[in-house]
Amino acid sequence: MTAQLVYVIDDDDGYRWALESMLQAHGFVVRTFTSGWQFLDVVLPDGPAVVVTEMNMPEMSGVELQRAAAEKFRSIPFVFISGTSSVQDSVVAMKNGAIDFLIKPFSETELMAAIKRALAKDAEFLAHRHRSSALAAQLEHLSPRERQVQRLLVHGRNNAEIVAALGISVNTAKQYKAEVMRKFGATTLADLIRLSQTD
Repeated sequence: MTAQLVYVIDDDDGYRWALESMLQAHGFVVRTFTSGWQFLDVVLPDGPAVVVTEMNMPEMSGVELQRAAAEKFRSIPFVFISGTSSVQDSVVAMKNGAIDFLIKPFSETELMAAIKRALAKDAEFLAHRHRSSALAAQLEHLSPRERQVQRLLVHGRNNAEIVAALGISVNTAKQYKAEVMRKFGATTLADLIRLSQTD
């Protein structure tokens, strides 16, 4: 099972250490940082992750960090925590895709629920990206004509319709279909349709 990674960013040493201890007790892999700039230097692993960050920090606010992370990294979910934040801060953060905005003092249960939602969302995003990459790699192995046949098959076209659409013989259409199926590792049309989807 891939480790579930939580990045904790808070300039308050005591609070940051307390969060780290709590999250580790729940089995998470935790990386801590004192500033957003420090976090932006990491190499993001290709596994589920979430950022838990204080909104109000010197030099870079939570919203500024969220924007900078979106530009530098893949989409990664944020959970914001704050003692004194404006409604505007929370609205902007949520519009930018934050999972939750927790006002201190919040309960351990609230934080765990937000982190689990964030990790589930990130795992779904990574799975979708993996499927998209796998499909792109499979399509690269198809000739231009095979790609045309693949698209027609996925849209439910039969041999006669493929012949009419491409102006080829039935035997040629069957050969292309067999080659497409072979390159996708599909044994049935249902398999091919499933392998051609990213959602």
